[in-house]
Amino acid sequence: MNQDIALPCTDRRERFAWMWRLGLAAVLLLPMTLAAAPPQRIVSMNVCTDQLLLDLVSRERIASLSYIAADPRTSAVADDVQGIHLNHGTAEEIVSLAPDLILTGQFGLRPTIAVLKRLGYPILEIPMAEALSDIEQNMMTLGRTLGVEERATALVARFARRLDQLSYHGDEPRSVFVNYDANGWTTGQTGLLADIVHRAGLATPGDALGFDGARRVSLETLLLLQPALIDLGYPWDDPPALASELRRHPALTAVMRSAESVEIPDSAWLCGTAHSLDALEQLRNARDALTHGKRETT
Repeated sequence: MNQDIALPCTDRRERFAWMWRLGLAAVLLLPMTLAAAPPQRIVSMNVCTDQLLLDLVSRERIASLSYIAADPRTSAVADDVQGIHLNHGTAEEIVSLAPDLILTGQFGLRPTIAVLKRLGYPILEIPMAEALSDIEQNMMTLGRTLGVEERATALVARFARRLDQLSYHGDEPRSVFVNYDANGWTTGQTGLLADIVHRAGLATPGDALGFDGARRVSLETLLLLQPALIDLGYPWDDPPALASELRRHPALTAVMRSAESVEIPDSAWLCGTAHSLDALEQLRNARDALTHGKRETT
């Protein structure tokens, strides 16, 4: 014989209200239950988080990457993003993707991030890597959030082994390497690029001149530095711009006659990812070739 479920009240209207409150509580608890599960519709709005994400999860869990991920000038994974939706970082577009996790960097798209936070979307901001060791930390942070800590641990171990193999451990005097970009910007004593240069067994203009971060350096100062290696960065000559006028200056031509040229794609060190070690490998090879050449001439 069927029996009614016992409820804490007998009045029909009270019973209905109690059941409604019970259902509402279940609905409110649902997001907490879902939040405990690893995210399955991940949206990345930053070219650096794009690359970290691709290393850690299957493509099925990626709802979208930033459109910059497909630009080979700035992305080391441009050939790997076919078939993945690319976003332009607008709030309307991100909301339409129904993400259960949004990845971004510390800078850029701040109005969009503010809107998404007010709407209650879960957002993880990955800090900019200021050194190669920061990449390992970012990998682990993201791995734990995505529920792939074991894979992140394996990637970090592989990264650490390769980093140790590529790092210069000698005590010979360090030649100056100059990354001379548009408008004369170059590298100081600190930052990711500087750490890569130091690990390769080289010195930066900041080491020689005593400044941190990045700074504009005149061609006259560049001549006095007498760099052994120089990278002119991405050729921003298409279309022609005032920022790239220094490339045609006679003083730079003089520097190029005495320095060995090395071309490292910006995509290798604009972001702190596993691909940063590709930049380190190129610089270390250039340093070793330079040292070997000096020994042969003595």
